[in-house]
Amino acid sequence: MTSVPKYDVVIVTHNHASVFGACLQAVSALTPPPTRLIVVDNASSDESAEIAASQGENLPLDLIHSAVNEGFAAGANRGIAECSSEWILLLNPDCAVNKEFVHRLLRTINEGPDAEIVGAATGLLMRAIDEGLQPGSTIDSAGMVMTPGGRHLDRGAGSALGTNYKRAAWVFGGTGAATLYRRTALEDIAYPDGQIFAESFFAYREDAELAWRLQWRGWRCLYQPLALASHLRGFRPEQGRRGHSVINLHSVKNRFLMRAHCADLKWLVSRLGWWLLRDLLVIGACLTVERSSRPALSEAWRWRHDALARRRHVLATARTSSQQMRRWFRTGEWVEEI
Repeated sequence: MTSVPKYDVVIVTHNHASVFGACLQAVSALTPPPTRLIVVDNASSDESAEIAASQGENLPLDLIHSAVNEGFAAGANRGIAECSSEWILLLNPDCAVNKEFVHRLLRTINEGPDAEIVGAATGLLMRAIDEGLQPGSTIDSAGMVMTPGGRHLDRGAGSALGTNYKRAAWVFGGTGAATLYRRTALEDIAYPDGQIFAESFFAYREDAELAWRLQWRGWRCLYQPLALASHLRGFRPEQGRRGHSVINLHSVKNRFLMRAHCADLKWLVSRLGWWLLRDLLVIGACLTVERSSRPALSEAWRWRHDALARRRHVLATARTSSQQMRRWFRTGEWVEEI
């Protein structure tokens, strides 16, 4: 345990009082313990901040209050800016990690042949069955995978735990619910204005955009199923989007922004049929059956100049070839075995 590098924990919360206590109890049980716990409270109107403060006696807590809800991306950036340890565990307040979650990830990284290029690591997240964040038997995420059209999916989400999810692998990225990041990797892929997560996203898909940029810079993401966590997750993609108008709006906006930030011309041409068809379906839905998401189209257009400037930066600083990048965008839940 003494050889495990130091790490900090960053949690962004907004009205998560019902689950936050269980999350923080899990953090307090981590072995070895984090150097710092940074909680960014995004103008919660419930007792989220008070619950965090009450845990301060048992945790090295720094509580940051925001007067307005800045969104997950901006909140995460504020928390990360306070970190000084070699590794940063980004954790959702509705997620509880096993006490050896970080230790198992770091041990796998340090014992592997490519330790120096691991920029992120994630474990096996199971769906929590209640607000106590007790794990159930259904997978929430076994790493992030990409489709040919550029959609990102939580691998195995909504399914039972099969043998293919019990093996360590290289994955495209990790879910923002519980992923360990190398601080120098995050600094390496930060935009010129200092943003690590793109704040134009506000929330949703920002973890996939970050994963794409890490891949462009040659950083890899490790999946280790022995690192266990549970995630309650309010929105479950496999159950459909009805009743989630705010999530839908940001999700639609960000699907366009993510591609505008990260997709190069060869990717756009080679995957034209997949992403164009999907775009037409999404736009058609916004104009007909999902009209609450219509503002997302104008919002994406409003951010176009910012998005294209970020794309120029991403592609100008890329260390991975376009051909290597495109191997991640396949049908099925494609990962690379270790």
